[in-house]
Amino acid sequence: MFVRKVFYWLGLVITMFLACSFQTVFWYQLFGHLSPPLLWLSVANYVILSQKAPQSLFWVYLLVATASIFSSSSLGLLWLVIFAYYWAVVIFKNNFYMESTSYFVLINFGGSLLFHILFWICSYLIEVNPTKILFFDRLTQILLTPLFSIPIYYFLKKWERLSNAPEIYMDTARYESE
Repeated sequence: MFVRKVFYWLGLVITMFLACSFQTVFWYQLFGHLSPPLLWLSVANYVILSQKAPQSLFWVYLLVATASIFSSSSLGLLWLVIFAYYWAVVIFKNNFYMESTSYFVLINFGGSLLFHILFWICSYLIEVNPTKILFFDRLTQILLTPLFSIPIYYFLKKWERLSNAPEIYMDTARYESE
């Protein structure tokens, strides 16, 4: 059981690393200056939706720490934003949840919008040199993230089946609100 858990989470960390690599390096080789989608946020959303609330916060923090390697933002700021973002998504999940691709796309659309708003507010309140609004770049990311979340969703579902992950946490009342 322990080996399967480590195998599953190691796969998610590697997936996060590859998604961030594609987003920060390869994307600009293909599309030039077009803002990339927040692929790392799609992976984090998948973990938030597929795991119970208190335990998954640790794993989301680990995944965000992995994503912060590719970011110029401070880890503390990202963790603060993700903490507020995480609980907003969990509250929404506990009230309205269905396991489907369309729900995942909806979470990624609303989540990318919420992430940018929270990031801007926290940056403005905490940092000496706050982030700029960059309206069109952020709008492009908000619109592209749900589109690119579809292949990520199917990849992570296949990874769950391959690693026998449902057997790991089915006893922890997955997808149930408390």
